Amino acid sequence: MGGLTTSRERVPAAAWDALRTDAVRYGSALAGFHNVNYMLPEAAGHAQLLGVAAGTPVKVRLARKGLKVVERSWADEGAILRALDRTAAVSNTPRYYGGSDGISVHEYVAGTALSELCPPGKPLDPIHLDSIVGQLALFTEVSATDLPPLPAGWVPDGDSRAFLKARADFAEREVRAANWADYGDLFTALEIPANALRVLRDRRPPLRSRPFALLHGDLHRHNMIARPDGELTIVDWELAMWGDPLHDLAIHLVRMRYPADQRWEVVERWRVAVRPEFSVGLERDLPEYVNYERAQSLFADTLRAAHGLADVPAPGAVGAAVSRIRNALHLAAGPLRLSRVPSRTEVERALLRWVRGRRSRRALAA
Repeated sequence: MGGLTTSRERVPAAAWDALRTDAVRYGSALAGFHNVNYMLPEAAGHAQLLGVAAGTPVKVRLARKGLKVVERSWADEGAILRALDRTAAVSNTPRYYGGSDGISVHEYVAGTALSELCPPGKPLDPIHLDSIVGQLALFTEVSATDLPPLPAGWVPDGDSRAFLKARADFAEREVRAANWADYGDLFTALEIPANALRVLRDRRPPLRSRPFALLHGDLHRHNMIARPDGELTIVDWELAMWGDPLHDLAIHLVRMRYPADQRWEVVERWRVAVRPEFSVGLERDLPEYVNYERAQSLFADTLRAAHGLADVPAPGAVGAAVSRIRNALHLAAGPLRLSRVPSRTEVERALLRWVRGRRSRRALAA
């Protein structure tokens, strides 16, 4: 790390550019769909910029440009982390050191991703289960006044039905419809109707009113770091929002891929851990949120899988994409009332046909 650029004397824009350069040059990279994270073992010459000691390890997050398949209530993840740092209600979140224009710097949390210790489908150790449920319960203790201002026109507190409708409207408008021109042929080949999300949205039943709470929005095994003391630190808060806590619980249950018996143990533990008003109507309403999460994930996962394939896919890339899409189809078949789930061979043919079509369209546009 002795070659790190010294940026103390630079103007802020140049300082962030230097940090970006050093992160890519010296950092250990971990790519995600929305960001590429670079782990620097020390802040070195960037310490003054970040307000930390020179030997402090940091995580540098560089935003990736790509498809819009997720909803962001707050554009600035740093504002969320700063707010959480000010409140004692939520613990075990990384500190935010600063950022600018597509780059943000967070505390580096030493430990191992929970996904490495316990892959999806495997039951969690009781100490980790305790930590997860405890932190989910603490989210409900955060006040809206502790957080950044909500976007204009946000759903009124407690209106769970309007909250779920707003999420479904976003998925239909910004995920499905916005990408249909480029990906519609693929969805059609997979026998996914264009109106599937609208039909699901329009037949949703009335939901019970519950107080709104802080939601992480993406709580799964990759976003939890197991520290040596057994506690879990929750990272990647960019999809956080304010809303019905059953939405966050449903996202967590779907994306964690618990074994069936542990999934319902989590639900019961959560019910006991929160104040009664937050679990009103849980038996009826939680399945509605789970169904919505599985349905919208079909569109998001299919878009991500297809978008990630180059014109000449790398070995194994097509198989991984097919597996992701087929799993999403199975989970969404019930909620979307799909007539059938295409076979693995049919999914692969549809995907490769779409890739060839994209290649042809690019050649014509060149």
